[in-house]
Amino acid sequence: MRCRGIVKGNVILLEEGVHLPEGAQVTVTVDQQDQMEEDVTVEELEQRRALITRMKTFGERLKEQHVNLADLILEGREELEERA
Repeated sequence: MRCRGIVKGNVILLEEGVHLPEGAQVTVTVDQQDQMEEDVTVEELEQRRALITRMKTFGERLKEQHVNLADLILEGREELEERA
């Protein structure tokens, strides 16, 4: 049997309609996607959205150009070194 639930105060609340017998042994598997979403702060989400926007803008600038990927990597590395 497989069922879903959510943790509240270290107790697993099963979805409606699921009834297990008292004392039943269970194995719990945490959905990684749900766990990752909980660990991300609002600030981190905002930073990710800003980065995605910058990447899209950069992609639009390069859309009609032939670009050497190695040159882009070197430019990015230089930029990071300047910031440090």
